Amino acid sequence: METSSFTGLINNVALLLAMGIVYDSLGLQNIRHRLLRDSVSGVLVGLLAMAVMLTPWELTPGVFFDARWVLISLCGLFFGIVPTCIAVVMAVSLRIFQGGAGMYVGSAVIILPAGIGLIWRYLSEKYEQPLNWWRLYLLGLSVQIVVLGLMLFMPADLRFKIIAAIAPTLLSFYPIGTMLLGLILRRQQDRREAEREVLISRQNLNRERGLLKGLIDALPDQIFIKDTQGTYLGCNKAFQTFLGKTEEDIVGKTDHDLFVDSQAIQNEQEENLVTEHLTTDNQEQWCNHNSGDRILLETLKTPFWDTNGLLQGLVGISRDITEKRKAQEHILTLSQAIEQSPVSVVITSLEGDIEYVNSTFEQVTGFSREEIQGQNSRILKSGRTPVGRYAELWQHLGQGKSWRGEFQNQRKNGEIFWEQAHIAPVYDSEGQIKHYLAVKQDITQQKAQEEKILHQAHFDSLTNLPNRFLSLNRLETMLLEAKRNKHAVAVLFLDMDDFKKVNDTLGHATGDKILVEAAKRLELSVRDADTVGRLGGDEFIVLLNHLDNAEQAQPIAQNLVSQFRKALHVDGREIMLTMSVGISVYPSDGTSPAELLRNADSAMYHSKAQGRNSYHYFTEEMNIGAERRLLLEEQLHNALDRKELHVLYQPVIDLKTQNIIGAEALLRWNSPMLGSIPPSEFIPVAENTGLIVNIGKFVLKEAMHQSSNWIKTLLPEFKIAINLSPRQFRDPQLIEYITEEMTTNQILGSNLELEITEGVLMAQHADIDEAIAKLNGQGVSISMDDFGTGYSSLSYLRSYPFDTLKIDRSFINDISIDPADLELVYATIDMAHGLGLKVIAEGVETQEQMNLLQKKSCDMAQGYYFSKPVTPDVFETMLTKQVKQTCS
Repeated sequence: METSSFTGLINNVALLLAMGIVYDSLGLQNIRHRLLRDSVSGVLVGLLAMAVMLTPWELTPGVFFDARWVLISLCGLFFGIVPTCIAVVMAVSLRIFQGGAGMYVGSAVIILPAGIGLIWRYLSEKYEQPLNWWRLYLLGLSVQIVVLGLMLFMPADLRFKIIAAIAPTLLSFYPIGTMLLGLILRRQQDRREAEREVLISRQNLNRERGLLKGLIDALPDQIFIKDTQGTYLGCNKAFQTFLGKTEEDIVGKTDHDLFVDSQAIQNEQEENLVTEHLTTDNQEQWCNHNSGDRILLETLKTPFWDTNGLLQGLVGISRDITEKRKAQEHILTLSQAIEQSPVSVVITSLEGDIEYVNSTFEQVTGFSREEIQGQNSRILKSGRTPVGRYAELWQHLGQGKSWRGEFQNQRKNGEIFWEQAHIAPVYDSEGQIKHYLAVKQDITQQKAQEEKILHQAHFDSLTNLPNRFLSLNRLETMLLEAKRNKHAVAVLFLDMDDFKKVNDTLGHATGDKILVEAAKRLELSVRDADTVGRLGGDEFIVLLNHLDNAEQAQPIAQNLVSQFRKALHVDGREIMLTMSVGISVYPSDGTSPAELLRNADSAMYHSKAQGRNSYHYFTEEMNIGAERRLLLEEQLHNALDRKELHVLYQPVIDLKTQNIIGAEALLRWNSPMLGSIPPSEFIPVAENTGLIVNIGKFVLKEAMHQSSNWIKTLLPEFKIAINLSPRQFRDPQLIEYITEEMTTNQILGSNLELEITEGVLMAQHADIDEAIAKLNGQGVSISMDDFGTGYSSLSYLRSYPFDTLKIDRSFINDISIDPADLELVYATIDMAHGLGLKVIAEGVETQEQMNLLQKKSCDMAQGYYFSKPVTPDVFETMLTKQVKQTCS
């Protein structure tokens, strides 16, 4: 081996070791961005390689030798692929630039060692092998062997000369140089890793200290630390705020420096007990806050020790419980108020198990608190409350809504009583329902009074017979049933002959007794299914149901007349008063209660004209009426297609403000052949033929379309009232059609009121009940129309979700001249308000009628006094004028 080759190569190794130390001093590991750090490292290694290549040993021109492959292989081992690739590109570029016979082999001795270094790195990481001295030596040796092998690709005349010249140095010193340089790099790497771990540990420690301090300072409770002598060692922000001092002002001080003597002495005594007995102490103490407020502190003091078990002092935690104490006192006040409340208060679990009752509950139900707690609220059920009411209750509670209603419950002794209940969910702080609260009031006496009012409103106070109101109600029911079952109903109008003379002669007291006896005799003369009522004065009505024909009424009428040919016994006297009777029969003599009553009245006067003490059928207009009805039916069939039907609007007035708040949609028919046909005449025909379904849809569509414009532009709270007939409710598509029209016209449930008569409800079909429930569920108001003309109105008011009661015009007509009618209307208003219903009076035609209704707080009215039914344009003008006046 030539001395020059040995010396040159050894110089390269020494230069590498020196450059390794220089590289470490540059601190490239401090560059945080990895790609940037790798790029800079790669450039630096490339520069080192180029520096080595610029001090080579040149065997022949163009054949250079240096330690570049050592540097590049260690770069692959320690720095990874990015720096290695950059260094390889730089070194290869220089070698190509240098040229010569060994240019290609010279490039290969850069690239292959780089690959060996990367492979060695990969295997070390995969198998987790440490880079100790002998592994580094093996790396160096393997690289040198590869380099010697590459020399075989040199020109034939040079290859063995080169190997002979460099092999001893490469196989002896270069592996050692690789090992030394690798150890230097590894130790640098280990040192940097250790420094990094120390730095991370220090940062973690500082962060944990800061976190602990921040955590303690963030706590709202006051925290302080004292040594065994009572000297403050530290505190948190809350304690500093309490004293109005900084931590520097507090540390090193005692309570005598910070508090008044009395409080300092008390603190000292408590803390001596803690440190002497090594126990935890918990005390409540009123203190002065630095703001000047008096606050109540709950303080927990406990000793603490060092790691050797030596007592160091105590830790105190104080909490401001002033608001908590006030809340407790407030809760105590509320608890006492609930306990002493005049209404029953019950708290149950979500399953209805009773958890709390107040004393009023015990008094009302007869159950003691001990007996009832843990029992389910079903224990109060009497079986008389409709099942649907419980379903409605649980539906509301399940939706998180409160519910209000009435129950017929049972006391401990079995006695039935009425309760009005308001039941609501109770939420916790997270918004979850945890309990149910029921506030209930015993309304048994109120119900008894309501029953009395209801009875007075429907029964004659003298004879206890159904009055005019109830009699006509029952007649309407009979007519609906007769219509369904195709049978006849007879109306007998009875008037006592010469009663006025007897009344004037014997006095009103005797006259009343005569009427009572007459009522008893009438009730005994009819069948159980028939109704006897008093219309007023000496006028009575008898309703005969389930007749196959008109002739079946004759024997009953004949019996009634004969019964009054016998003397009435009153106050020991025998009084002879005969009876004149008029008979009208459904359907031949009329299809409505009013028409039948009118025709029976005419027949009764005919009996009087014929000598009294007799009965007569109404037959005068039978044929004419039948012909008229046939013609109406024929023309009505295509009236909708011919656009003969139109909708008018009659304003509904708020009696308090005298403002229009809504309207009733009223159907009108102008026939080119028949002229203007009143609804009372063509609506029954539409009902009988089924045409009412399509006509009803027409009214719904027109009214909602027109109302939507008024709601949007003039009066958002405007409410349109639309009548629905019994036949419409049998249409399975009715509710879907109403919902679609509401959606199309953007009508809210609160803007729509549907008026139904009890005739709709008498069929008692489940689909009708379901339809009403669905409408009510959408917020649509339900109104009882023509109240007072049927006999079951009251029961329906209590069984269905009505919002409004509409008093029939027949009861409004005479309220200004007939005290009896006025009292009846007033009783109806009181009853409706007692049931939570609003009242609307129809047929108001005079100011006097309006004043009488206002006096009794009737809610709304409509009638010719305010306006007749008008076209949409006229109604819109009226509403626009009102809005402008209101705005001005």
